[in-house]
Amino acid sequence: MNFTGDKIKVIWSSFALPGIGQIKRMDASGNLFWLIGAGGQKYLLRLSPAEEPRYRSPEEISAEVELLDYLVENNFPVEKPIKDKNGQAVITFGKHAGYLRKYTEGVFEENPSLAKIEKFGRLLGRFHLAVENFKTKNNREHIWDLKETKKNFIDDKTLILESNFTDKEKFVKVFEREINALDFPDELPQGTIHEDLGTRHVLWEKEEIVSVIDFDRCYYGKLVLDLGQACRGWCLENDQRWNNGKFKALIGGYREKRELAPLEKTCLADAIKFGILERSLSFCLRSISGQKSLEEYARQSLFNLTQELENNRRLINDILNQN
Repeated sequence: MNFTGDKIKVIWSSFALPGIGQIKRMDASGNLFWLIGAGGQKYLLRLSPAEEPRYRSPEEISAEVELLDYLVENNFPVEKPIKDKNGQAVITFGKHAGYLRKYTEGVFEENPSLAKIEKFGRLLGRFHLAVENFKTKNNREHIWDLKETKKNFIDDKTLILESNFTDKEKFVKVFEREINALDFPDELPQGTIHEDLGTRHVLWEKEEIVSVIDFDRCYYGKLVLDLGQACRGWCLENDQRWNNGKFKALIGGYREKRELAPLEKTCLADAIKFGILERSLSFCLRSISGQKSLEEYARQSLFNLTQELENNRRLINDILNQN
């Protein structure tokens, strides 16, 4: 659907808010975003695309809204979706679904200091403490855990081998070997996780975190997988080398708020590896679909970062076992 200003105004008219002053389409790699100015306030309208892989059903958006409302009740820094005149927060417009919220002023840190990484670790510990065992009433169909990744790879493998992806046979062979070597027991603590808590989804104002954004990939899953993805996002040097100093800062902050279960400590290094593998596959598929610039990062993640992690596994476990 070609969204004009008039279509945005139709959506806006369902809310008891001041008249629109300005509408600006925002650049994004997946969802559709508009920055809207009205009555001296800024708002963000987010709609999912009508096609996979970023399509989200109204029920999935409802689950995301449930999570955000729950986090607001627990004083966690997120923006609460705004309800329309009928008391509904989920917007449906054609094949698109989404929600409206206030726009958060803040910036993400591309290269955060150790102090900020530690502060983020404390926030992540708070988040997991809040969401442990919390499950939304509405279902999330898009899930990125180990089981689903293995299942999806059956089809992805054929797509990769039929593409022009560089080193495609090697990529498939190494990915298959690495992913099949992983296992995350059902006894691990679970909750509704963010799944994509990298640096670009945490907004700062000077030294303070003002908001966590983009819960588009949230689902009910193992907390250690969320922690593993976060470590992948915050503990690398220039996206190429593992940094134990950053890991120590993150995990130290995390444990101030939530202590890891013994089984989580045992599984965390593998959870970080899974985060690297899952993203390498994602970047591979996106490069095949047209974003050619992502191919090198996909290959570097699978061939180099997984080995980096293995080279540092003992040090990672030593840090985890420190009192």
